[in-house]
Amino acid sequence: MVVLHMVRQLKPEVRVLFNDTRVEFPDTYKFKKMITEEWNLNVMEIGPTRTFWWVVDHYGFPLFNRGGYRDASKCCCRYLKEYPIEAALRKYHFDLYFTGLTRHESRRREFAARKYGPYFFSRRLKYWKCHPIQEWTSDEVWEYHLKYHIPHNGLYDKEPVDGYDLRTGCWPCTIPIKYGKVEFLRKNYPKLWAILLDRGLGKLILERKSGTKISDDAVQQWINSRPCFFDRIK
Repeated sequence: MVVLHMVRQLKPEVRVLFNDTRVEFPDTYKFKKMITEEWNLNVMEIGPTRTFWWVVDHYGFPLFNRGGYRDASKCCCRYLKEYPIEAALRKYHFDLYFTGLTRHESRRREFAARKYGPYFFSRRLKYWKCHPIQEWTSDEVWEYHLKYHIPHNGLYDKEPVDGYDLRTGCWPCTIPIKYGKVEFLRKNYPKLWAILLDRGLGKLILERKSGTKISDDAVQQWINSRPCFFDRIK
């Protein structure tokens, strides 16, 4: 939102790319509809080449950035985000792409920031990338929001969870599970939390913690009797 506000000061009609992964938070869809109308945005919507649940069925849950689930996390981002965005940029011959990425969001983005900087040309993709707030901290982002009275996604107003750095994105993403992502879902989105556990995450967590195979009925009993047991996994 900060970058969009900046760019629109120079080019109000700039094309805004909304990549709908089909598993965005309900608040994100609500906010997208509101801000599109309020700011009269020139929005272009695209979708994933594969669904999140297809990735889970073929690669498992993307639990960690490294280790046994590396392919899951890598493929999930590619099918839901990277491939559709790259296809759209090529199809419409865009030559410049602005993002709101910051180097503080992850180690991967920190390394990319060091290697490429905030503005560079992608030889593989044949377009320029610009990250105007790459060096900003979270506090600086919110200071800008307050200074210019920029609306924000209602997701940020939800009950916080200790250790979990709240971010928008795909609600069933399990990469930050060790920081409390599932606990956050349980407290703020109980229906989504139940879907995620029922679709196999509950069984996976229970078997990893117990070190043995567990029947589906037993998993459901644990979910019903000890929901907080599934909050985190190392």
